[in-house]
Amino acid sequence: MISQRRCVITLCLLVIKFEFANLSSAPVECLKPFCQCQKKVNGKAVCSGRSLHYIPRLPKYVRSVTFTNTSIRFIDKCGLFNLTFHQIEKINFTGNVLRSIDKDTFLNLTFLDSLIVSSEPHLNITSLKLSFQSFPKLKMFELGFNFNFWKSLPRDMFNNYHVSNVKHLNLQGNSFTYVNFTTFKTITSLREISLANNSISRVSLTRLTSLIKLDMSSNLLPRVPTFCGRNDTSYFPNLDTIILSRNNIGFLGPKSFRCLPRLSTIYLDYTNIGKLQDNIFSSLPSLRTLHLLGIGNPLRSITQNAFNSSSLETLNLKASHFHFDIKHRYDANKIFASCPNLKILHLTENYMPFDDSTFQTIFRPLKKLNKLYLTSTKILNLPRNVFTNMKLLQKLNLDDNGINGWNDSYRIFGNMTHLKYLSLRHNHISVINETTFPDELLSRLKSLNLARNPFSCICDQMWFKNWIQKNGSILIEYPIGYKCRHPNSMNGLLLNDYKPTDKMCNPWNPLYTMAIVMGIVVLLILAIGSIAAKCQGNIKNYIYLLRVYHNRKQGYIPLDSEEDYEYHAFVVYCDNDRKWVHNDLLNKLENEEGLQLCIHHRNFIVGDSITVNVDNFLKKSWKVLVIVSNNFAQSEWCQWEVDVVQERRRRQGKEVIVPIILETIDSKHMTSQLRTLLDSTPSLRYRSGVGTELFWKGLLESLRKPLGHPPTSLLYSRI
Repeated sequence: MISQRRCVITLCLLVIKFEFANLSSAPVECLKPFCQCQKKVNGKAVCSGRSLHYIPRLPKYVRSVTFTNTSIRFIDKCGLFNLTFHQIEKINFTGNVLRSIDKDTFLNLTFLDSLIVSSEPHLNITSLKLSFQSFPKLKMFELGFNFNFWKSLPRDMFNNYHVSNVKHLNLQGNSFTYVNFTTFKTITSLREISLANNSISRVSLTRLTSLIKLDMSSNLLPRVPTFCGRNDTSYFPNLDTIILSRNNIGFLGPKSFRCLPRLSTIYLDYTNIGKLQDNIFSSLPSLRTLHLLGIGNPLRSITQNAFNSSSLETLNLKASHFHFDIKHRYDANKIFASCPNLKILHLTENYMPFDDSTFQTIFRPLKKLNKLYLTSTKILNLPRNVFTNMKLLQKLNLDDNGINGWNDSYRIFGNMTHLKYLSLRHNHISVINETTFPDELLSRLKSLNLARNPFSCICDQMWFKNWIQKNGSILIEYPIGYKCRHPNSMNGLLLNDYKPTDKMCNPWNPLYTMAIVMGIVVLLILAIGSIAAKCQGNIKNYIYLLRVYHNRKQGYIPLDSEEDYEYHAFVVYCDNDRKWVHNDLLNKLENEEGLQLCIHHRNFIVGDSITVNVDNFLKKSWKVLVIVSNNFAQSEWCQWEVDVVQERRRRQGKEVIVPIILETIDSKHMTSQLRTLLDSTPSLRYRSGVGTELFWKGLLESLRKPLGHPPTSLLYSRI
């Protein structure tokens, strides 16, 4: 055996001598077609092909070499001789047909710091272990033995000081069911271990003080390993990151992560944890990032202090399908109250179809959020007064919901002074106009994604089209992702190709003309109504005169004449109105017009009773003037005179009485007798100032009108 080994060594020396003798020859080229060499990419070479049975010479600049899917079966010191002319730092054997590796294989590779042996199920693990002794002393930095389908590791696998300086150890994709961490104890500088994609259900831990990252994802662990040793000492006192995703872990309690004082990142994605208990992570003073993506399948319950951690900054609950709309499954007031320092929150693919008040309650404590992801959460309406309280929010993602538009944009997006990235991709938004987003928000955004919304190519979209021309550079997926859905004739048309003109979108609408005309008519009606309200008495008097003139033209012949009477009119008035009667009425009718009036203060015969005087002088008077006022309406004597006058009207017709209204009668003073008189007899209303002349003219016409004309009450009713 010894002589055989000496022969091999002698043969290698002869080969070396021969090769060195040819160093002065032309530079070595990359072996085509088996190898591809890239000088600019860290001197990398990749050699493959089942026709390749040996390790060839390569250009001198090569620093990293990969042999994949070749027919190389055995490697010894001579086998790697062609690599000794290079400063080889990394060797990768993947998917070859390796059977064994000689213990002196790496002896002359003094720059080697990384060895990857993957997908070599036929490789003798003992020969690989023995080859470690030929590694450069304290030089190895990385070892990777992936997908070799090993069921176990020799306990002394790494009991060689040549690997004590390894920092990264990758053992993923094997068939381990049990791992004893004592195997790694001799690797005193070990910082990262990956045991992912095995079938590990049990582990036995030991103290590894240098370990920073542990990946045990995609295994069969039924629970979180216990990280506490004797007297609560930590097995991994410097562990920063642990990955336990895709295991059979179904329960977490307050003791699950004890004795990990520097743990800052936890991955528990796609585990079977259906309920998050109180204070699971409260024992981790350095926790910053918590990944709970897809847990529970679905997650059914979250207790009020489940996220109790004042140091927690990132929480990922994506795809947990938790029903935030079922209130008994969590406490909206407290679910995030115990982690107020959250900066990044992923709630994508959960259910949040609730009202504004619930949104406000849940997110009220999270005033330090920088990034919020609410993709596919069944949100139908953007909540008011929720995002506006997140003053530090920089990124907001609301993709794949049912949001179809909103009002009051300032209560939704106002005061968001730090927001730079906003995404509303794939919702039901059809129109973007000047009220959709506050101007201040649009001026600050660095990216806005509105792609895959069912846009309406109508004139209401003109503002958005004009805005795109000036600010379209911040739109993500534009123009390909922005297509018209409505109207049907434009379905599928790029919004960029929809080019309406101002004439198309702003034609003169006949309704505008109608609105203007109606407005003018309304103004005229209001003006006329206002004038009529102020001058209604004068108007009535004028209309009354017109009716009188009209009836005269009809040829009516008076049945009686003023010449048959001593007085033109008997004046019925209240003593409180005497001043107007004596100063105005008598002065106008007697002094200026020459008429003769009967005034009881002046004409009644002393000694005769009032009733006798009234009866006698009524017979001497052609007509009766009734001066109506509030004082008149309140006087019992005047009411008696109204009854007497009504008797005269019944005998001689309505024209015999001419009521003159000095002032508007209050409803509380209006008697039935007076109402009957005013309703059945045309009256004249006196107003000083404008219209006075018209009043006197109407009064004179009434006094001089023959009694045989048609009933004046009929004329008045037509007015």
